[in-house]
Amino acid sequence: MPAQSKVLRIGVMLEDVQLSDIVAVDIFGNLSREYMDLVKTLLPSSAQYDSHALDMEFLYLATTCGTPAKMTPGITYNPTVTYDACPRDLDMVIVGGPVLTHRPPQADRFMREAWSRTPVWLTTCIGSMWLASTGLLEGRKVTTNKEVLGLAREMYPGVEWVTQRWVVEEKPFDGPGGKGELWTAGGAGAGIDMFANYCLEKYDPGFVKTLALEPLEFNPEGTNGQFYD
Repeated sequence: MPAQSKVLRIGVMLEDVQLSDIVAVDIFGNLSREYMDLVKTLLPSSAQYDSHALDMEFLYLATTCGTPAKMTPGITYNPTVTYDACPRDLDMVIVGGPVLTHRPPQADRFMREAWSRTPVWLTTCIGSMWLASTGLLEGRKVTTNKEVLGLAREMYPGVEWVTQRWVVEEKPFDGPGGKGELWTAGGAGAGIDMFANYCLEKYDPGFVKTLALEPLEFNPEGTNGQFYD
């Protein structure tokens, strides 16, 4: 798939999130025009995919801007936009897994308002429980970290929680086609494999492998598939 004509805007919810839940964002970063321009001389084989590079903008969300926000383990980052100020019509939202007490009303409002206006949502670990807390996942088939599936079923019984490494579901989208996609993953490792498979499905596989999976040494086509043994 060649590069899009517009900037791919990706919102990343990582406030109070476990670092490992978010590392797969780098897979998208490695497919960007910015990364391509940096590595063409280092990775000569990447030049053949120059026309596939994606113009991207990453929006790192938090409750407030101007002061660093926290994530584990003791890491801080500088948010680029608040939940309140972030556009609702992004191309993609990525939700990491925060502690269960992290439920700022601003994030709740953002998710509710962006849900049907942003076509693609990906969650890792208990990020799906964060999204479920809004009521948006009622009646949908999703997964979360397998260690907390029982708790997820108790807290959100209207959601169909399945024991799977990742799950792909349709979601509403108020745009062309009228259908969006929801990808939910279990723990961080399952999330990495899910992100990789998303990119392999949506973009040229050779481009994805050469620019992202091989340099990062991720192997989603190995023994760990979409389902647990």
